[in-house]
Amino acid sequence: MIETQLYISVNRKADLEKIKEILIISKIESPVYIVEYGQHFGINFTSQHEEWHIDTCIYESFPGYELTTDLHRGKKEIRLEISRYQSELSTTKWGSPIDNPLNETKYLIKKATEMPITFSPEVRVLFGSIEKVYYVNIIPGIKESTDEKGFLLAKEFKNQTDPKTADFFPDRLYKTQLEAFHKGKDKLESLVEEDHKEILRLQKKEKLQREKIPRKIIREFIKNCNARNYDSIIKDLLQDFQFEIRENWRQKLTTSGLDEFKNYLEAAYQELCGRDFKIQSSWSFLKQDVGVNLETFTPPQETEEDLKRLYRIRLNFRLEEEKITQIIVEK
Repeated sequence: MIETQLYISVNRKADLEKIKEILIISKIESPVYIVEYGQHFGINFTSQHEEWHIDTCIYESFPGYELTTDLHRGKKEIRLEISRYQSELSTTKWGSPIDNPLNETKYLIKKATEMPITFSPEVRVLFGSIEKVYYVNIIPGIKESTDEKGFLLAKEFKNQTDPKTADFFPDRLYKTQLEAFHKGKDKLESLVEEDHKEILRLQKKEKLQREKIPRKIIREFIKNCNARNYDSIIKDLLQDFQFEIRENWRQKLTTSGLDEFKNYLEAAYQELCGRDFKIQSSWSFLKQDVGVNLETFTPPQETEEDLKRLYRIRLNFRLEEEKITQIIVEK
């Protein structure tokens, strides 16, 4: 026979005598060890049998309690534990290995009181920051051929309905309201998906509309820089406009106010004008800040002759009321 190691942890001292009686009645053929560990007792022994009848005796000796391997229902007092273990090297009397050797623990806990499940007909759905409320409307129904009573699922999901006038799905009469609710939630998902697509469409439309003017202002600024149209370059800049160049995260140059920026544009060392910048497709928008990547083969200084080299920079714009208040050049 296959050896099975059993361990019983008794968490109430008052239960020890009852467990001892069960073991005596069970006529365990091997020595049974009982050890006290402060607040509980540990009982262990090895048997040539799996001794399943011990579980039955324990279950019958503790009315209102059950043995379970699953504690998913939350924290409960564990009155005792009974564990069985068989070595993976165990073999039958014919020498062949056993399939699925035992390694399990059962817990003696109070039987759960079955409480009726209540639910709200409202189903709240978040679409990002937008919250919409849907309703699973359930109405009483009766099957005419058998007079069987049950519940029907109304076809309306966006508003609460009047049970007397509501149109319903005729395919099924549900036995419980909860069963109807779960089916209604499943049917609701297709409607939610359609609403989600419409919300995304409107959000995209609003985003394009919101970004339309900033994109136009920035495109005009870069176009005028390429063409060296100095008056047009500054037409969308505020008087206290701030300009900065950063190279490898270090500040290289700054100007404060429109006059200083004009002087920079006319200086020999300027790096914005006449360079035939091309705007890349990746724009970034974050509240008032807009970032855009530019590329050109025109070097920043006319004295440089390397026309095959590709130059990349990033311009970060800050806009307020359709005017540019700051530009940061990152190289």
